[in-house]
Amino acid sequence: MTIDEGLRWGKSLKTRHSELVSLRNENSKESSRYFGDREVKVDKPTYDVKGLDKLINGVAKEVRKLDEAIKLTNTKTDIVDYTKNEEALGELV
Repeated sequence: MTIDEGLRWGKSLKTRHSELVSLRNENSKESSRYFGDREVKVDKPTYDVKGLDKLINGVAKEVRKLDEAIKLTNTKTDIVDYTKNEEALGELV
């Protein structure tokens, strides 16, 4: 995998993680209200909560592993066709 492919894959993983967290936080339950002597609100999970949390944790772990691998690769890789030019920073006299 190239660094570019890794960065794009990381973006996909982060997007998926955010979608799953949003699903868990906002849309993961179905609410029903019953009226009688008093109002009763019943929430029941739409998805398997443990399964969804396991999936979220798995995606987060994969993001961390990929980030570490990219950092390690960057420490071992030289930049191609570039020479540092200190004069580009400019100096006020």
